[in-house]
Amino acid sequence: MTVLEGLSDSHAALLAVQLCLNGDVSGLPLLKSQFPHTLHLELLFRIILTFLPEITEPEQYIQVIKQLVDDSSAPDRNLDTDVAAIREISEPDARKQVRHLKLLPLRRPHLNIDVSEPPLIQFLIHRAHRIDTEVGLQLYILELVDPFISDSTTLRDWTISVVLPAIRFNYEYHPDNEGALSLELVESLDSRSAVNILLSAVEPHAKGGDVGRDLKGLVGPWMYGHVKSKRRKLDKTDPNSSTDSVEVGWQDVNEWILSTSIRDFHLAIEAVEQWSGPGDINLGDYDGAQDGDLSEDMGRRLMFRYAQAGLASIYALSDGGFGLISGASRILSRVADFTKFDDQLHINSAGIHPLSLHIPELEKVSRQHLLHNMLLNPSNPLTYPTKESISFTDAILVSIRILDQYGRWMSPRAAAELMLLGQADAQFYELRKLLETLNHQHPPPKDWNQVRESLLWLHSWGGSTQPEVPQGLFWKIPLLKLEREIFIAILTAREYNLAADVYLSSSSSTPLPREEIESAVTETIFAAYDNATNGNKTRGGMKRAADLLEAFTPYFPQSVPFQQISSLLSATHALSFYSLTLQHGVPFQPVSIRVHQDPISLIEKVLEQNPKGYTQLDDLLAIGRNLVAAGLPTGMVGTSSDSSPSKAVVSAERRIMSLAIAAAVNASDFDTAYSYVVTRVIPPSLVPGSERGERGHAQGEGEGEDDDISWRSAYNTGRHPPTGKEAQETTTLVSRIARLSQRMELLSLALVLAPAAEYLPEILAVWRRCEEEMSSLQEQEMQEAESWDYQGDRQGRMGMGGGAALPGGFGPSSSELDALDTELERERRARSTRQPQPQRQAQRPGKLSGYEEAPMGLFDVARGAASALRKNAFPLTSATPANSSRSMTNSSGEEGQGAETPRTRKRDVVSNLVTEGLVSGIGWVIGAPAPAPASASGRGSPE
Repeated sequence: MTVLEGLSDSHAALLAVQLCLNGDVSGLPLLKSQFPHTLHLELLFRIILTFLPEITEPEQYIQVIKQLVDDSSAPDRNLDTDVAAIREISEPDARKQVRHLKLLPLRRPHLNIDVSEPPLIQFLIHRAHRIDTEVGLQLYILELVDPFISDSTTLRDWTISVVLPAIRFNYEYHPDNEGALSLELVESLDSRSAVNILLSAVEPHAKGGDVGRDLKGLVGPWMYGHVKSKRRKLDKTDPNSSTDSVEVGWQDVNEWILSTSIRDFHLAIEAVEQWSGPGDINLGDYDGAQDGDLSEDMGRRLMFRYAQAGLASIYALSDGGFGLISGASRILSRVADFTKFDDQLHINSAGIHPLSLHIPELEKVSRQHLLHNMLLNPSNPLTYPTKESISFTDAILVSIRILDQYGRWMSPRAAAELMLLGQADAQFYELRKLLETLNHQHPPPKDWNQVRESLLWLHSWGGSTQPEVPQGLFWKIPLLKLEREIFIAILTAREYNLAADVYLSSSSSTPLPREEIESAVTETIFAAYDNATNGNKTRGGMKRAADLLEAFTPYFPQSVPFQQISSLLSATHALSFYSLTLQHGVPFQPVSIRVHQDPISLIEKVLEQNPKGYTQLDDLLAIGRNLVAAGLPTGMVGTSSDSSPSKAVVSAERRIMSLAIAAAVNASDFDTAYSYVVTRVIPPSLVPGSERGERGHAQGEGEGEDDDISWRSAYNTGRHPPTGKEAQETTTLVSRIARLSQRMELLSLALVLAPAAEYLPEILAVWRRCEEEMSSLQEQEMQEAESWDYQGDRQGRMGMGGGAALPGGFGPSSSELDALDTELERERRARSTRQPQPQRQAQRPGKLSGYEEAPMGLFDVARGAASALRKNAFPLTSATPANSSRSMTNSSGEEGQGAETPRTRKRDVVSNLVTEGLVSGIGWVIGAPAPAPASASGRGSPE
C-alpha cells in the first residue's frame, strides 16, 4: 500500500486512466479501495468506457468489473512503474489534466432503457455498443454480457432482442450478406421495419433459405424484447395499451406474409408451414426467458390473426403456376390446424365430393373485402378463420383445381368474386371460356363423361341446384343452360355417341328437352359450317357438319331444320366443284352462302368465272332448289318469306335458267341458249299433250303468276345477232335464214309470255327489224333461185338446140337467144300473175309489185309478224287460212277435245298458239274487241 501513499485524488484518477490505456485494469479494484470517495463505481465505468480499447477481450476485464461492483479487493499488484510515472506530474498539472479529461457518459444517448437501471447495466450496454461501433466484433458482446444476464431482466431482454438477432443474422444465418446489422440499427427499428430488415435476406428453401428459421430466430427474439420494452413503458401509463402493442407488433409479421405471397407465393407457403405463430420463438440459450405474461385469450387472438394471414395469402394469389394449388392447400391445412378445424378438407382428397355449405356470413362479402388492405381486417368474413370461411376456401380451391386440370386457371380471389359477386353473364362467360379451352386442348380430354360430372359439380358443388341457393362457381347459370353448353362442347369434341347416350338414349329423364337438343345440334352444325374453309363435305368443317347431321338425323327424322341443313350442305358441296372467287380476291367459303342476302346471285358469279358453266344447267338448278329448300333468301322482289316453297323454287329456277341463257348468249353459244328457251322456258300450258311436271320447266304453283324472267330470256336471246365465231358459222344464206327464223320464234314466244303491254312495243320493234331482214334474205334467196333456174333453162335450151351442150357442138345463134329470153320472160310474168298480190307484196316488197309501199302501221307489222311466224317459224302447221286468226283459234280448241281426234304435232300446235296469242295481243294493244270464248269446255280465252 505504500506505493499509493502520497497520491492525490487527481493523481489517482490519472493512474486509473493510465491503467485503462495500457489495457490492464486489474489494478482498478485496488485503486478504488484506496480512493473510495474519489474513484467511485460510476467514474471508473466511465474511465473504462472512454480509455479501455474496445479490442480488449472481455475476459480480461470481466472479473475486474465484478470486483468493482462487489467492492471486493483484488490481490496486491505491483503498481510501482505506473505510480512512478504519475508521481512525476505536479499537483496543479494533475488537476489540469483531470479537468481536461473527456469521459463518455455512462448511459448511452438515446438508449431505450430506463435511467433508473443500475450503473453496471448501463455500462455493459454502452460498452457493447462501443465494441460494435469501433471494432464490429459482436461476438465480444456476448462474452461481455453473458456473466451478468441472470442478474438483470433488462439486460436479458436487451440481449435477446438486440444482440441475439444481430449476431445470428451476421454470423450464423446470413454471413455472406453484404450489409451487416449493427446493434444501433436493430435497436432503433420499429416493428414493421424490423420485420422487413430481419427478413430481407430470406430466400426459398430451393435456394438454400430457411424462412421458418429466420422467423423463429430473428423476428421472434426481436419481437419478444420489443414487446417487453413496450409493455414496461405502457404499463406505467395505460395497462390496456400494452395488449394492443403486442397485437400491432405481430400484425406486422402477418403483413409481411401477405405481401410476400404476392411477390413469392412459394416463400409464403414455406413461412406458414415452417412457423407456428407468435409462440414459436427460438431464444437459444435463453429459452427460460419465454414471455409468460400473455394471457390465454391474447395468445388465441394472436393465433387467429396469424391464421387469417394464411387465408389472406391464398386470396392474394393472382398468377397461376406449377404447384400453386397444392401450396394453397398446404396453407389451408395449416390454418385448419391452427384453428382446430375438425371437418375434412376436400382439397386434400382426390376426386370430387358433394359439399353442403351454409354461408350466410359470406353473403355479406363485398368487393371491398377483396382489396389487399382489407384482407387482414378482423371483420373480413372471407379471411377471418371460421368454420364457414375455411369450408368456403376449401370449395374454392377444389373448384380451381378442376379448372386447372382442364387448362383454365383462375385465382382464388377471382373465383370467390365470381361466385359471390359475379352476375350470371360473367359466370356464363367463364363457362364458355372453359369449354373452349377443353375443345382446344392437345391432346383433348379422353373422358367427356367425367368432364360433364366435374362441370355439374362446379355448378352447385354437388349440393342443391336451386337458383336461390348461392352454392357453386356457376350457380347463377340455369341448369338447363349449363347442360346445353356441355352438350354443345361434347358435340364439338365429336363425341357423338356419348352425347346421344347421355342426352337421348337415357331411360330416365333426359337432362335436356328434345327441342333444346335439336337446337343445340343445329347450332353446332352451323358453327362447323361457318368455320369451314372449303365447301367439299368430305373435308374440314363441312365434314364435321355432315357427320354431325348424319349422327342425329335418326333421332329427329321429321326435323325441318335438319332437312334445311341437308339441302344447304348439298348446295355447298355442289358449288365447291366450281371456281368461285368473291370480291377483293376472297375465295369462296361456305359461310358466304349463309351471310349473303341473295345466295342465288352466287350462281351468277359461278357462270361468270366458269366459261362452260352454263352447260351444267341441271346441276345449277339442283343447287338453286337446295338453296331454296335450305330456307335461305332468294333475293326475288316478289317473293315474300311466307310464300309457299314451290313458288320460291319456281322463281329460283326461272332466275337460274335466265342466268344460264344469258351466259350462253354472252359466250356466243346461240344454239344452247335457243334450246334452253325452247325446252325449258316454254310453259307446259302452251304445249297441249305435254306432261305437266316435266323436269327442267319452271312450273308449279308459280306458273299462273306474273313471270318477268322467262319472257326476258326469250327476248334477250331473240334479239341477239350472231357475233364472233357464231357469225362466221352462219355465212351461208340458208344458215342465216334458219338462224333468223329461230330468233323470230323466240321473239314470238316473248310476245306471248310478256306480262304487260308496256313491253310489247320494244319486242315488236325488234320483230320488225328481223322481219325486214327476213324479207331481204328471202328476196335474195328467190333471186338466186330464179338465177339458177334461168341458167339451167338456158343451158337446157342450148342443149336441146344442139348447141354447146354437146362436146364439139356450136352455140346458139343470136336469134335463138333472143327467142329464149322472150319465152323465159313470158313464163316469169305468168307466175307473177298467178301468185296472190298480198303474198307477193309480203315476199317481194317494192321489187316486183311495180309500185312503192306505203309506211306500215302497227297492225300491218303485227299481221306481217303473224304471217311470217306461221310460214317461217312453224312451217309445218296444219292448213289453216292465214288471215283468219279466229278460225285458227277454233281449230286449235277442237284439236284439244276428245281422244279420238288425231294427235297434232307439238310444233304445229305451238305455232298456232303463238300466232293466236300474237294476233289477240296486238288486237288488245290497238283496242280491238277480244274474241268470244269458243266454248265453256275450251282451253280458256286467249291472252
